[in-house]
Amino acid sequence: MNTSTVASLEALLKLRGSLDPNGITADASILTCGCVVSESFFLSNVDSNGKAACPDCSSPQVSFLRPIRQLRELYKIVLKLQNEVNDSSLAIASTSGGSGEFKARRRSSSKKSLKDVDREQMDLISLFYKYAKEETHPDVVSSINANVDPINIELPNDTYTIPPISPRKYSPQDKKLSLEDKMLSTLSEEKEYNFSKCFPFHRKLTTFQTYQKNLFFKNSMLKKGPRYNCSFIHTSTDPFTGEDYTRFVMMTDKRWELYELSKQDSSPIMICCGKSNGEYGPSFADLKEEYGQEIIIRNDFSGQSDNNDDKKKLNSWELLNCQINNDFLVISGTKGIMRVFNISKKSLPHEMGKPLYTYFTNFPIRCISISPTDGLIACSITARERVSGKEQPFIILHKMNRSNSTSKIISSVEPITITVPYRDPIKLINFNATSTHLICCTVWESRYLIIRLRSSGSDNFRKPRLIWTEQSIAKARKRKDSFYNDSDGEEAVDDDALMMDNEGITDVQFGTIPNTIVLTSCSLQNRPPVMLRLEGSSIDYSYNRNLSDSISLSSSTHSKNDDEDHEITNIQSSGLLLRFSEIGFSIHKVAISPRRDALAFLDKDGRIYLVAIPNHELSLNTPIKKVVVQLGEVSNAERYTESGSIKFSADGGKIYVTDRKGTFSIFDFTKGIPGQDSDVVKCKIINV
Repeated sequence: MNTSTVASLEALLKLRGSLDPNGITADASILTCGCVVSESFFLSNVDSNGKAACPDCSSPQVSFLRPIRQLRELYKIVLKLQNEVNDSSLAIASTSGGSGEFKARRRSSSKKSLKDVDREQMDLISLFYKYAKEETHPDVVSSINANVDPINIELPNDTYTIPPISPRKYSPQDKKLSLEDKMLSTLSEEKEYNFSKCFPFHRKLTTFQTYQKNLFFKNSMLKKGPRYNCSFIHTSTDPFTGEDYTRFVMMTDKRWELYELSKQDSSPIMICCGKSNGEYGPSFADLKEEYGQEIIIRNDFSGQSDNNDDKKKLNSWELLNCQINNDFLVISGTKGIMRVFNISKKSLPHEMGKPLYTYFTNFPIRCISISPTDGLIACSITARERVSGKEQPFIILHKMNRSNSTSKIISSVEPITITVPYRDPIKLINFNATSTHLICCTVWESRYLIIRLRSSGSDNFRKPRLIWTEQSIAKARKRKDSFYNDSDGEEAVDDDALMMDNEGITDVQFGTIPNTIVLTSCSLQNRPPVMLRLEGSSIDYSYNRNLSDSISLSSSTHSKNDDEDHEITNIQSSGLLLRFSEIGFSIHKVAISPRRDALAFLDKDGRIYLVAIPNHELSLNTPIKKVVVQLGEVSNAERYTESGSIKFSADGGKIYVTDRKGTFSIFDFTKGIPGQDSDVVKCKIINV
């Protein structure tokens, strides 16, 4: 190893935020402001709260985030290389003797090598700063994630949110903060200020088409764009860059397309696609098939299934439902087939869209749901008893175990069968935020059920329990103990009217407020969406239970024999919190803001409503205020199964909507200020 290489590596370990800026740093770490400094140097200046000014950018009140293990390993490598270079230099000196000619040549070569070192060192630093400026570009992030092992983040158990890391950009000649860096450091404050000025009455609308909209003639026939029968949106925050990125899948009965929107002003880009027969690739012009390499599980009680039958089914089945999270795309369809595809950003490009798991059953799969965090998938099937001919619903929970090998993503899958104690088939199913509970609803009785999959802190999914069930429209209850008042009241409904619904329940989700659920209906019986409160022990432990006395939660019960002393959720009753009658009775989808202060609804005619509830956590006996506006419109849908998707961004500042014609709409509350930005327009006010 020559000295130029060692000097080039040393340059990467020289940090301003260290005791000796000219020396190499052994304990490189990252702070919450995004700067890389010496851990020991920073910790020597922290106050009693664990915070101090950043020694690099001088930002006040920053704290230690995590060590950078790659740079710490690089420090060890540099020390080893330095020792090797020193040993080789001593060996050359001892063999050279006193020859003046050799010493002159060595002095001459040393001068040349020093120049080469300086030039190579500066080139490497320039290259480092070049890539640092481009670190937030999606292609660069994707390349890094595909080839570098992720950093191990060690945080306390009670920490849930990593503050966004603003990229820092410095010039090798000028170590002062540039104007661009100052603008980036205040970008989040600017968005928050715009949000406070816009929400909920003003927004900026941006729309994109996921296919070529122009009509053209081919073989004397007019060709139109595809009609999508299902879509799904997923949003999250990149923990390394602090940026929100959004993905959505659009699906017809024979193919699927996955798009990504990683930067605000850029249009969605298709990152992979596939067909029902299992072919996948970056585009439909470049597809390949790898059938048989994925995990295959057959739940065929007839005992007559074989590989040839499975292949025939995959060539003829139709796609019906789809959902995604950060790593997986799950699709179910006809002929009792469900497939899971790899869409992880950490994967190599040629593995995007690759089938990982295929599940076959001889019963129809009615609905699916994928866990937002864990590798869990739930699907509902409806079997028929051989003797009586009666239908019996089941929920199959698929636990996907990650593989430690680089050649596999999933090592195995454990299907767990949950028997539902009702004859009514399951039509909708969803996980809660921590994947400890499932909520589902039935077809005919409009009944919703809550199933506890596991206790908090346990990974045992083999003891699920039905902890609450109720029909969505029950008779009037006494509300003398309720702390929430609703201006519309609650009327008694005839139970016989339950069978007269148009579509019944169309969406059911756990709320971001602890122990709440939201139900929407498309009904002929004037049933608006409602938010219900579940009285009992807390379901979602991920949320801080900092609510006021307006929500009373009883203490949890414990089971020592059946569940290893883990806490068991106990729901005692339910009550009406809010009735959203202002938006009508034909609602297909609902989205809940992560800020806990708003809900967005998509109705049958394509109208998008926003309901803001700014004082939902105020003092006792305070009536909840509702502000209702109409954001815009998208394509209508006759059935809720054909409806588009609606989702809040991870920071709650935007609302994303897709429709069956392939239009992707962004309603942004953080883009500008009313009166100053001409693109920020006023929403249609429904109720104030």
